[in-house]
Amino acid sequence: MSTDLRTTADLSVPLEGLRRHRRARMTEGRVVFAVVLLCYLGAAGWFWRNHLIHVDAVSRVANAYYVLFSRDPHLAAVGFVWNPLPSLVMLPLLPLKALIPALTRDGLAAGLTSALFMAGTVAVGNDIFRRMGVSAVPRTALTVLLALHPMMIIYGGNGTSEACFMFFLVLSVRGLLIWLTGQRPESLVALGLSLSLAYGARYEALAPGVAVPAVVAAVTWWRGRGRARWRYATAQTDAVIVGLPVFLAVAGWALASKIIVGQWFATFSSEYGNSAQVASNAQGIESVTGVTLGARTAYALHQILGLQPLVPLLLILAAVMAVRRRDPRMIAPLTVLGAVLAFDELAFLAGGSFGWLRFQITVVPLAALLAGALLAAPPGAPATRGRSWRSARVRRLSTVAVAVLAAALAVPTTVVTLRSPVLAREESDWFTRAGVTGAAQRTGLDQQIARDIDGMALPDGAVIADSAYAFAIILASGKPRQFIITPDRDFAASLADPRRHRVRYLLQSAFGPADAVRAGARDAGSRPEHTWTDTSGAVRWSLIPVPSRP
Repeated sequence: MSTDLRTTADLSVPLEGLRRHRRARMTEGRVVFAVVLLCYLGAAGWFWRNHLIHVDAVSRVANAYYVLFSRDPHLAAVGFVWNPLPSLVMLPLLPLKALIPALTRDGLAAGLTSALFMAGTVAVGNDIFRRMGVSAVPRTALTVLLALHPMMIIYGGNGTSEACFMFFLVLSVRGLLIWLTGQRPESLVALGLSLSLAYGARYEALAPGVAVPAVVAAVTWWRGRGRARWRYATAQTDAVIVGLPVFLAVAGWALASKIIVGQWFATFSSEYGNSAQVASNAQGIESVTGVTLGARTAYALHQILGLQPLVPLLLILAAVMAVRRRDPRMIAPLTVLGAVLAFDELAFLAGGSFGWLRFQITVVPLAALLAGALLAAPPGAPATRGRSWRSARVRRLSTVAVAVLAAALAVPTTVVTLRSPVLAREESDWFTRAGVTGAAQRTGLDQQIARDIDGMALPDGAVIADSAYAFAIILASGKPRQFIITPDRDFAASLADPRRHRVRYLLQSAFGPADAVRAGARDAGSRPEHTWTDTSGAVRWSLIPVPSRP
């Protein structure tokens, strides 16, 4: 009996230590998330006050808004041109517009959700450092430098889908790292779900959605024992477990799109999609990025090295250390984040992308996690306890210095890059007086148009508009049901025969190349009843009456 009691007491010591370790990890993660969230919420507030919530972010708010508050509310109103997750996660916030109108009117809901996701990205990055065995001081330094990277702050506050996408990518890195170190099949389920949710945010997740199952299959085959047939079967099973959620996400979204709007992948085939927009702006893009393959390659490299100048060095050092230690953990960030970066570069070089600086943002967590891989404890070593970086040898100190310096150097070089109107074609304008003034004027014009139309006291369905261009006006309106918009199921019929559907006005943009109202209207009066101009005097919007008789 006494022997049993001693055995139980002996077992309780490591169990209690394990509990303390888990509590410490959870506490650190929560602190990181809370502190970083406050910083990014401040950034979101700054972008909102200066009318700089990104136009793409406002359009995602509008897509969610149509699901609840349009004249024809239904789930498919979220649209199929862009992936739905950034809009769907905003749905719980939108009913609060009665208390905080800025959530929808100014797109603030997008800024708040991007702050949440980007703070989550940093917290997951911190957890990855911990799981790698990076000791406390360098782990804290890398976490702070990741959080304070200018691109993380900007896209943690301006509402675009980058934050949501980055969160699920880094979560996928964590899942793959857990599997590589433990190789438990159940961890592949969470990894597959993370990748499928990343696809819900951006199409670029197709790249890791293919790369991760391939890597999982290869690692399972390499580590397998026994006859080749059994190793192949195990590798195939692991690849299916991780790849099936991604396949179902891609197939399910494509099938829904085909059934509802008649297109498998609307972002590539729709006149509103990315491919059509790039094609219509090809001359403007080429005038900046260059036409030849060499010029485009140099442009992309300048962007990447501007955000993280030492990423090639980090890649080489981490690879050398991984080979020397026979440590597969570096595979995780390279497979997930590297695949996305490669996908974006290939799309840009092939002429299928705008080449925005934000499309290179995955290099930021990639470099941070490579720096963490340099400082990782060797496989099988205790995580962090008893391994202080202060007592390490000179070689260890040199590695710490290189890793932290690489992460720190990215901050000033990114600031310089963001000021370049060539490399940062979007961002460079946001931090100038002219850029802030222009944004305020555009927002003011949209809200003025909404007030003018609201003041006409029109019934439901009196104005037809293409919401791909009029979304900011619709969000600013206090009477959204007065608009017939593109997601409405009777939009095409109303546009074809406005009088029969009791449409009184056509709201037409002067700048939208694919404005369905301007292209498809047949019964408009010859002269607009109202026009709205920008500060240069150019007409931006026209409200054209529909004749009461043929």
